[in-house]
Amino acid sequence: MTAPISVLELVRLSEVKPEPINWLWPGRIPKGKITLIAGHPGLGKSQVTVSIAAIVSSGGIWPVDEMPADVGNVLILSAEDGIADTIKPRLLAAGADTNRIEAIEAVRIGDQSRPFSLKRDLELLRDTKASLLIVDPLTAYLGGIDSHKNADVRAFMAPLSELAQKMEMAVVCVSHLNKSSGNEAVLRISGSMAFVAAVRAAYAVTADPADQSRRFFVPIKNNLALDQGGLAFRIKSHEPEPGVMTSAVDWEPEAISISVDEALESLNPEERGALDDAKEFLEELLTDSPVPGATVREAATKAGHTWATVRRAKTALGISSEKQGMKGPWVWQLPAKVLTDPEDAHPSEVSAFGENEHLRETDDDVQVTEAKTVRGDHG
Repeated sequence: MTAPISVLELVRLSEVKPEPINWLWPGRIPKGKITLIAGHPGLGKSQVTVSIAAIVSSGGIWPVDEMPADVGNVLILSAEDGIADTIKPRLLAAGADTNRIEAIEAVRIGDQSRPFSLKRDLELLRDTKASLLIVDPLTAYLGGIDSHKNADVRAFMAPLSELAQKMEMAVVCVSHLNKSSGNEAVLRISGSMAFVAAVRAAYAVTADPADQSRRFFVPIKNNLALDQGGLAFRIKSHEPEPGVMTSAVDWEPEAISISVDEALESLNPEERGALDDAKEFLEELLTDSPVPGATVREAATKAGHTWATVRRAKTALGISSEKQGMKGPWVWQLPAKVLTDPEDAHPSEVSAFGENEHLRETDDDVQVTEAKTVRGDHG
């Protein structure tokens, strides 16, 4: 019997009608694609997915963006949290419509059942009508593949991506961060880089280094939209039904400007040590008098501190930036409670142009000052 002839299936791009991105959470989580949420244990990754599920199921309002969500059905795959004692109470606390949410417990074959696997049971999802699938964590449903082998991960992720696209379903997967410091955020997600390559958007959940009860939800990558900034939240206790104690995400109303690399520097002991060292460096440098930002940066570089860590230390210490006149440099000054001499709180050489007059120092300001110093400009 003659083997069938292989031919290419081609599409002429002039015949393709452009389509807009279909969003679950506009600008943040797309439908028909995979999104990854990564973080260390105990920081609220699962709580964030519950909040997203609640907003989708109830047609709620997306935090910060203040846009209504399209009402949709939600499927949950959770290998770590109990459905009755954890997931359901959290959903109720978050205001979910639980009639629109289903959890996959197992796969039944005759009178036998076994755990669900995304590798061999993916086709079973095609008959569902969900607009959101949550997989928490992704590693629990890999079906035995090696999460550190690029080829294996690509072969696993491709069918999941295809399913998401055909069903116009957003797939949100929870993952973990590795403990390596000093790397770019995309290198901090556990397992093969193929995971990061396969998803269209990825976010990190981290703790605020200046307030450990506060959390950040910051973008690692977003291939489909411009960076809209991160979000901040806290986990607050709730009692959705008498005697049922749980917790839920309480989103802050404003976006945050911290980058993911800055946020991730606070995660492990080595990075926390770097922050403490930077705080000590700034306290020593600024104790006697305010110092121009360019001078701070130059001294920090010589002392081996990264600029991102120094700026986080600046925030943690409450250091202010004030401008000396309209054309003068920005100077850094310790808050009054840190200064040893009360008179240092109001140095005579610092202008009245402060943070309350809509002037804020940026890295560009520091770089411009540095450039003028190198050229000898003083005007």
